[in-house]
Amino acid sequence: MRAAIYTRVSSEEQIEGHSLSAQAEIARQFAVQRGWNVVQVYEEKGRSGKNALRPEFQQMLRHAEAGLFDVLIVHKLDRFSRSLQDVLFYLKYLKDRNVSFVSVNESFDFTTPTGKVQLVLMAAIAEWYLDNLSQETIKGKKERARKGGWNGTLAFGYTTPRRLKDMLTQLGEDFQAGKIAEADYSRLATLIEETLESAEGRYGETDALICPINGPGVVLAFEKYSLGIYSDLDIANILTAAGYRTSGQFGNNPFGKDTTIYILQNRFYIGETSYQGKKSQPKEYLPGRHEPLISRDLFEKCQEVRARRAANFSRGLPKNTATYPLASLLVCAGCGNNWRGWNLRGDRRYRDPAKDKGHECSSHLKSVAAEVFEATAAEILLSLNVPTDWKDRVLALITKDQPQYAAVKNQQTSLQGRLERLKQLFLLGDISEGEYRQMRDEIQAQINATPLPTLGRMIDLERAADLLGNIRNIWDAATLEESEAWFRLMYNKVYVYEGEIKAIEPTPILWVLLSNIINYDTLVGDDGIRTRGLCLDRAVC
Repeated sequence: MRAAIYTRVSSEEQIEGHSLSAQAEIARQFAVQRGWNVVQVYEEKGRSGKNALRPEFQQMLRHAEAGLFDVLIVHKLDRFSRSLQDVLFYLKYLKDRNVSFVSVNESFDFTTPTGKVQLVLMAAIAEWYLDNLSQETIKGKKERARKGGWNGTLAFGYTTPRRLKDMLTQLGEDFQAGKIAEADYSRLATLIEETLESAEGRYGETDALICPINGPGVVLAFEKYSLGIYSDLDIANILTAAGYRTSGQFGNNPFGKDTTIYILQNRFYIGETSYQGKKSQPKEYLPGRHEPLISRDLFEKCQEVRARRAANFSRGLPKNTATYPLASLLVCAGCGNNWRGWNLRGDRRYRDPAKDKGHECSSHLKSVAAEVFEATAAEILLSLNVPTDWKDRVLALITKDQPQYAAVKNQQTSLQGRLERLKQLFLLGDISEGEYRQMRDEIQAQINATPLPTLGRMIDLERAADLLGNIRNIWDAATLEESEAWFRLMYNKVYVYEGEIKAIEPTPILWVLLSNIINYDTLVGDDGIRTRGLCLDRAVC
C-alpha cells in the first residue's frame, strides 16, 4: 500500500503534540506497523480547518485523483477538516477514487462499518468544537469591551507596557549596532522609560496607554483637520512630513488618505472602545479604560468639518471657483511640491502647500492667480507651429504602427490561449504543479518580452494634433473643464518658480507631435543631450 500523510497546524496551534513533525512521526509509525510505504507527506502550515481552501489539501486531492497513493493517514480527524460537510464530502471523494482513509488517534478506518459510524460521530464533535470556539471568542471580545479593554488592532498613537519594553530593547540593540544616533537614542529611550515609570502599577502588561512617540501625531492630525482647510490627504502629508508612520495592520508606511480617515473617525481617541458581533450588526461603543488622547469637543468639531466638506462636495461649488485645470500638473521647481487649487473667497488661485508639510522652499511666491498660470500654459501650446500637412503625418505614423500591432496582437492571443489550456491540464491533474509553474512562467516570459504597441495612443495623437491645429478657436471658447482635459492631454508636468511657468514636460502624445510633426527648436542641454521637455528659463532648467 502506498501511503500519504497529511498534517496541518493553524498559527495558534504550534504546540507540543500538534506540530507538523509530531503529527508526521505518529503517522509514519502507524504506516510502519501496517507495512505501508510512505510516498508523500503534505504539510499545511498556518491554515485553519474551517474549509478546504488550503494549498496542500488541494494538492493532496489532485494527487488522489491521479492515483499517486492508496491510503491517506492523518494524526487526528480535525487535522483533515473541522467542517462536518467537508469531512463527509471529501472522504467520499477519496473513496470514489479508491483511496482509503485512516485517522490514527481515533483508530478510525474508513473501510469498516464501525469506522463509518465513527466518522459521523467524530466529524460532528469536530464541528461542534469549531462552533463552540467561535462563540467563545465572540463572547470573550464582548466581555473585554464591556470591561473597557481594546479588541483587534491597537489604534495608532497607543501602545502597551509590554510593547514599550520590547521597543526599548530594540532601541538599545539598534544603538549598539550603529543604526541610530546617540542623541536620538537618548531622547527616545528617555521618553519610553518615563512612560513606563508612570504606567507602573496603573496598567497591565497588555493594557492600552498613550505612546510617547506616536501619540502627539494623533493630536496634530485632529488639530489641523479641525481648522477646516485641510483634506484627508493633506493631513496624511502633514503626518508623513513630520516623521510619523502607520502602525498595526497598516504596517510601517507613510500615511495615505485611507489611513488618515481611519484615525480621524476613530472614537478610541476619546476614551471609548467598541465591539461588533457580526458584520451586519452596528458597532457598539462602550467606555474604555484607556486615557483619551484628544478631547470630545475636538473630536466632534472634526466630525462637523467632515460633514460640511461632504455636503459641499455633493452639492458642488460654482464651476468658476471649483475647477483648476492645472491642479495636479503644477510642480514647484524649488521644493518639488505639487501646487494645488485654492478658493480664496471666490478667487481662484494656485498655492504651494510646502508650509503645510513643514518643507522649506527657495521660491518666495507661494500663491498665484489661476488665470496667470492657465494663460501661460495655453500660450505655450498656441505658439507651436502646426504644419498644414499634419493630418498626413499623423496618418503615416498610424499606418507605420498598425502592422506591428496586428502581428504582436496575434502572437499574444496565441500565448494567452496556451496559458489557459495549460491551466486546464493542471486542474485536471494531467500535469504536476511543478510542471505547470515552469511552463506557465516560460509562456508569461514570452508575453512580457513582446509588449503590445500602444495603438490607442494614435487615436489620442490624431485628437491632439486636431486640437493644436484649431487651437485659437478652441481656447477662446473652452470652459475650464474643457481646458483641464486639454492640458492633461498635452502636459505631464508644468514646472513653476517665483510665480512663473519655467518649463513643461509633455505627455508622450505631445512629445510625438513635437518630434515628428510640429516644427520646433529642439532643447539641447549643456552636455549635448536632447531633453524631453520645453525649457522657458535656462537658469531654472
